[in-house]
Amino acid sequence: MPVLPNQVQANASAGGQWVETYTLQNDDGTLMNINGKSFEFVVRPSVTDTTEPAKVAVTSTAANAQGYITVTANTSTVQVVLSPTATALLGKSAYPYALWMDPGLPDATPVVAGTFFTSLVAAA
Repeated sequence: MPVLPNQVQANASAGGQWVETYTLQNDDGTLMNINGKSFEFVVRPSVTDTTEPAKVAVTSTAANAQGYITVTANTSTVQVVLSPTATALLGKSAYPYALWMDPGLPDATPVVAGTFFTSLVAAA
């Protein structure tokens, strides 16, 4: 990731499970050392909104009804899983999102950011 945050568009179906895995790399392409790091994935109404709780928020420290994050340090991967409950909250929309490393700490860094698009899908 030469410049943080890495810009990535996300797409999901409202009311469906969403899973994305990010491989974190240093500027030179080597795997980033994420041993002992915590992560938070947030979707907010705007880039300036800091209201808590966020519209959607999941962390690597504890699963909740909206989903969870799995960190695999030896491959520098962070997998974000949003539950159908979380994506249903978004309806048909486009919101800013970010994956933060060490959220709430002085060195908190957005490692991935972009627009999270959700679309409506007819039930099966």
